[in-house]
Amino acid sequence: MRLVNTYLSEHELKKEEIEVICNIFKKQYDENIEVNSYKYDDRKYYETDIDIIDIEFLKESLYKEIDKLIKVHEMVIQLVNQNVEIIVANDDTDTEIQVFEKNWNDISGFGLFITSRKIQDVEPYYTSDICNAYLNFENVSFGVMFE
Repeated sequence: MRLVNTYLSEHELKKEEIEVICNIFKKQYDENIEVNSYKYDDRKYYETDIDIIDIEFLKESLYKEIDKLIKVHEMVIQLVNQNVEIIVANDDTDTEIQVFEKNWNDISGFGLFITSRKIQDVEPYYTSDICNAYLNFENVSFGVMFE
């Protein structure tokens, strides 16, 4: 599975910031990391995808892996010089980005969403002084089959 970690920002992430982000991911994951950046004319946010290639999650350790992933993003948030919103999903995040562009509080269909904001009426899976992480297995399974 390709795990897409999309950073949404109002300004383009600097090349140096992207390099630091990649190094943080490479220290935590043995899988290959691919980076792509986008800015579509009809969208407000710059998109930087940090993809973990061929990662596999197991049902028995899924929450441990999600916690590890949140900690990685927490480190990144502290190093990037602007606010970022992070959407994590299997294979693609474009549908989630389109929803986010219309209403940045509608995260109901997101697998994992990490932000420094508090989303009204949604209980975070994880919270700290740095970020809130919202986890939802309803539409995104991270490649794990639930019974």
